[in-house]
Amino acid sequence: MDKIVQTILDYAAKLVAEGVVGESDMLSMRSEINFMYITKAGVKLADLTENDIFKTTIFKVDEEYKVHAEIYKEREDINAICQCYPKWVTPVAKAGVTIPAVLDDMAQIVGPTCKTSADDVASIIKTLKGRNSCLVKDKGCITSGRTMDEAYTCVLVLDKASHCFVASSVIGANKVINGLEARLMRFIYKTKYSKKNQENLSAKEEGEQIKEETSVKEEGEV
Repeated sequence: MDKIVQTILDYAAKLVAEGVVGESDMLSMRSEINFMYITKAGVKLADLTENDIFKTTIFKVDEEYKVHAEIYKEREDINAICQCYPKWVTPVAKAGVTIPAVLDDMAQIVGPTCKTSADDVASIIKTLKGRNSCLVKDKGCITSGRTMDEAYTCVLVLDKASHCFVASSVIGANKVINGLEARLMRFIYKTKYSKKNQENLSAKEEGEQIKEETSVKEEGEV
């Protein structure tokens, strides 16, 4: 099985196990620079099989896959995307508000805030500028990363932050991390603590496929 396909299947199973999926979730990973592997629209992650993941160019896709394709075209730093509908994210996205950094790990992994975008490609691209996650009005969230692991982690953190935001708003005790401090935490995470880890994960998610392809090529030349 293709290594990227296996990675998508593995993380789909993890998202299902964590209970942060809905009815219309979709995962994708960049392949080379101008292609992506993406799960078929309408297939629940709990039911996902190898045959439900396909490879396509990012320059010509059907409408339901356009958000992923456009993000990859706009952001060369992004190699994986999770389009999910977690339980606690959904009501916040419906309200159309911005979640401040209510948790340390949100400040580090998601960013100082997570904004809500209108449900169209142009707005999502604009909202993601300088960020790797956003809410989508009346729907769920888009998270991205250098690796699928990073995009997956963003989903978990964002759902937890949404839970805290909703709960603390109800009881009137919403404590927010200082904006400057949140940005500093994010900067340190991106440039120091996560850099080597993401490089290793990227090699694991994609490097083995390259080795396999090279091996096949060498065998063909014999």
